[in-house]
Amino acid sequence: MKLIIIGWVLLLVLGQAAAAAATDRESEAKPSLAYGAKIYQARCVLCHGREGYGDGMLPMSLKNYPDTNLHEPKFGKALDELRLSVIYGGSLGTMSAEMPPWGDELTYTQVESVTLFTKLLIDEPKKAIAMVDKTQAGTRPTERVGRAIFKNYCSLCHGDNGEGDGKMAKIIKNPPPFNLTLSRAPDQYLMQIISKGGAGMGRSPRMPPWGEQFSETEIKSIILFLKTLRR
Repeated sequence: MKLIIIGWVLLLVLGQAAAAAATDRESEAKPSLAYGAKIYQARCVLCHGREGYGDGMLPMSLKNYPDTNLHEPKFGKALDELRLSVIYGGSLGTMSAEMPPWGDELTYTQVESVTLFTKLLIDEPKKAIAMVDKTQAGTRPTERVGRAIFKNYCSLCHGDNGEGDGKMAKIIKNPPPFNLTLSRAPDQYLMQIISKGGAGMGRSPRMPPWGEQFSETEIKSIILFLKTLRR
């Protein structure tokens, strides 16, 4: 325990020095949930997923990827445990060794902020997700993000090229998954059916609602990609 405390103190000193080298404003900033939400979105969502359930783009894309579900009981949920996990990563043995240590890369303010946010994400997911959405409010939708989301979540039914021939098409019948290459629906309609799902729009009830899973920026990114599939 003494070694951990000493290591943390050293990280505080190193973190403060790194903060000064980055920007004066950041070095003077106090830890906050809002700042933690931005760091989580930039550094953590790729593996842990938007809601912390381990459904980020990497786990969904790579076979045998380590479990990154932060809501699993095996992951420490106390603030001190989360802080140490952020600093030391998988070297503590409480999670996969693939978890990188962030102590040498993040400043003290960043470590504290993302720790606070991760704690909120575990305890109050909806409140935390609302903060993540707020951080994305000024970000621009991109086809690249839309393509990645489509591949991970939509291609299972609609197929890699949107032709309605995904793996689940053998099971989902009457109606089968829609051939998206034929779609000419306007953006507003696509936004609604992706958010509300098929049943919410009087279409196939097999189409799930994604409004709580994806942010508005992510849905707009999906729409950008969908339009590239049209023939």
